[in-house]
Amino acid sequence: MNEFELIERIFSQMQATDAPLTGIEKGIGDDAAVMALPAGSRLVSCIDTLVQGRHFHADWQRVDELAFAIGYKAVAVNVSDIAAMGATPHSIMLALALPERLANHAWLTEFAKGLFHACQLFGVTLIGGDTTRSERLVLSISAQGLLSADTPAIYRSGAQVGDKVYVSGTLGDAAFALQHPDSAQGIELAHRLHMPTPRIALGAALAKMGATAMIDISDGLYQDLGHICQQSSVGMRIHLDKLPSSESLSTVDLSDRLLGQLAGGDDYELAFTLPVNIKPPIGNTPVTCIGEVIALADPIATDTKSPDNSRLELFYQNQPVTPTQPAPFLTWPNLTGYQHFTG
Repeated sequence: MNEFELIERIFSQMQATDAPLTGIEKGIGDDAAVMALPAGSRLVSCIDTLVQGRHFHADWQRVDELAFAIGYKAVAVNVSDIAAMGATPHSIMLALALPERLANHAWLTEFAKGLFHACQLFGVTLIGGDTTRSERLVLSISAQGLLSADTPAIYRSGAQVGDKVYVSGTLGDAAFALQHPDSAQGIELAHRLHMPTPRIALGAALAKMGATAMIDISDGLYQDLGHICQQSSVGMRIHLDKLPSSESLSTVDLSDRLLGQLAGGDDYELAFTLPVNIKPPIGNTPVTCIGEVIALADPIATDTKSPDNSRLELFYQNQPVTPTQPAPFLTWPNLTGYQHFTG
């Protein structure tokens, strides 16, 4: 049995017991999938690629150990994008570039267990994909979600001056676990790095209640909020002392913690804006107001720039944080966040 037959056998067996199959007329096993969409619904699509050595560990031993988590996270990061649009996740497709050393029953079974565990948790079905040989592990997952006829999509471009800026959950845990994997706190927070929780219910609730803009925090809060500012032609004032921290992370040195929360990435929490008269939903996911949307100081000068200091103002204890007055940092930090094309 070659690796492609092995993949088909493992995935088909797990799919048979785990798949929701809602509205799927034809899934795995043909040239393409066929879906029946509810009347009036709109299809929301996204795709993410994870590359060994860039998005997860290059070391083969770690890849072996994290097979379940790699399968889970590949699904979760895509579902998070669907949630950031206010949509309900529906289905995924997987393209798997597989090194020969991972084409074995043990690794593929653990990987598939993680992938289908995420599918079960988030209510999605694997409906197809492709496999090929590669020197390193590369995963591409495309995800589909649905928006009902009466639910507006939430874009990055809708933030208005006067809106409040919110984030879900806590920030910086995943970045700390990535940077300090062998420390006691890093081990305690490892689940936040390897097994993030997309905020599906919160995203759907925000779409129905009038959120003006939203993004999932994957590349770092500062960079991702900058995308909303750029698309909405607004600025933001962010209060660093309001950034929510987990109990474990709250004991970390202040400047290190804030840097991880601003630029670390991999949180997969939601950052969103709401009009001042609308309060965020109360549910299982905590939500924190961290700032407000402001007018750009010079709209013409910043119109074509990428997100930078002219779009986001940082404050700490009601004092501005600037390159010349960087406290609580010793010096002005690099806040560009995760960069997919450098290094």
